[in-house]
Amino acid sequence: MQALQSACSVIAAFTLGVVPAVAQDAGKVEVTPYAAVGSAGASPVGVAITLPVNRTFSVETGVAYRRGEGRIHALRTDASLLWSLPRVGLFTPYVAAGLGLSQYGAPVFSSSGPPVGTLARVALTVNAGGGVKAPMNGKLDLRTDVRWFKALGGSEQFRVAQGISFHAGRR
Repeated sequence: MQALQSACSVIAAFTLGVVPAVAQDAGKVEVTPYAAVGSAGASPVGVAITLPVNRTFSVETGVAYRRGEGRIHALRTDASLLWSLPRVGLFTPYVAAGLGLSQYGAPVFSSSGPPVGTLARVALTVNAGGGVKAPMNGKLDLRTDVRWFKALGGSEQFRVAQGISFHAGRR
């Protein structure tokens, strides 16, 4: 658990490192709660915060939750770089890639027989994917995000998330 807290602190520090670039245009910060469907082990709910670096690049940090193996309430956190592509009509497509941490449950075996419990573990993950955003009005965007996640030395997941982005600080 100490490793998870340390890693979350590092990701938060990384994210806060781009805040001075955002301070000039605070209206561009987006908060996106989402619901998702995907493969086994994919997080079905979460929230992402997107901080623009310039017109085409943004840093996104997110946290997601899923009911894990055994009695584990597994969290996932990540930081990704988003590259916005040229608009197509009302839609703005983007590609994304990043790193993160994910909790999972490792089975605990007795000397003989089936597993007797689950031990919480944390894995380093990579992600890649993309999505599209479409404006709903001046303060809201509809966002669809497709991502592939791979735990280094472990499993991989795929998810499709649908969320509504709120433009924080925009008047």
